[in-house]
Amino acid sequence: MSKIIDRQISKHFKGKGHFNRDTLSSFLTDLDPEITESVLTWRIHDLVKRKVIDQVKMGIYTISDKVAYQPFVSDKLARLSKIVAKEFDELDYCLWSTEWLNDFTRHQLGTFFYILEVEKDFVEEVFNAYSESKQYRVYLDPKEDIMERYVESEISIIIKPLITRSPIQKIAIKEKSKDKVYVPTLEKILIDVYSDTVTFYAIQGSEMDTLFENALKRYQINFTKLISYARRRNKEEQIKSYLENNFGDFVKDILE
Repeated sequence: MSKIIDRQISKHFKGKGHFNRDTLSSFLTDLDPEITESVLTWRIHDLVKRKVIDQVKMGIYTISDKVAYQPFVSDKLARLSKIVAKEFDELDYCLWSTEWLNDFTRHQLGTFFYILEVEKDFVEEVFNAYSESKQYRVYLDPKEDIMERYVESEISIIIKPLITRSPIQKIAIKEKSKDKVYVPTLEKILIDVYSDTVTFYAIQGSEMDTLFENALKRYQINFTKLISYARRRNKEEQIKSYLENNFGDFVKDILE
């Protein structure tokens, strides 16, 4: 029965862009006039969970035709994560490589570095722990001149304070592995690149436009999560204006 409903939903809403909960509820009620509100709520949750539809923001959905962003965790990044995971047990952190940006940009980054964000009260301790390893060049939230002059190799690590309630995800280091690493969601990456022109000085202007365009075209974006994080970075109105002015077709009726 669920597969029949899935096909009917896909057929009815395909090509219609975004639709709200009331529209979806009305359609499901037409299919089953005796459906209760509690079952309706469960069914919508189940449709999202099974990726029949995507929730692009609270109460707004679209037919699921994009994949979730799943970055590649290299062996080097996995090794880096073990230092913070073992020496600072239960510490909130987020680790990633700017090499991931090459999936979205027009011009490939020739050099890249790692970004490790941790709870602000532990930034210096984590910085010292990584500095003890002579394998890496470690920088503590460097300013623009340091970024442009010295942070230019894949053995560089930028240590920064983690903004509270940042959207991060836990993914396996290898397929079926029990070892996990905390990395940013795509929503966090986009907002960080937009907000932090010092760290991401090489991804500005038209290059940033390309990054956003490719992310919006290819991957599922949760706009509730994206805007909420932008608010945490005091960039809510700016990012809304940027998206509406440059990617109106992607965000129509979503940012209201």
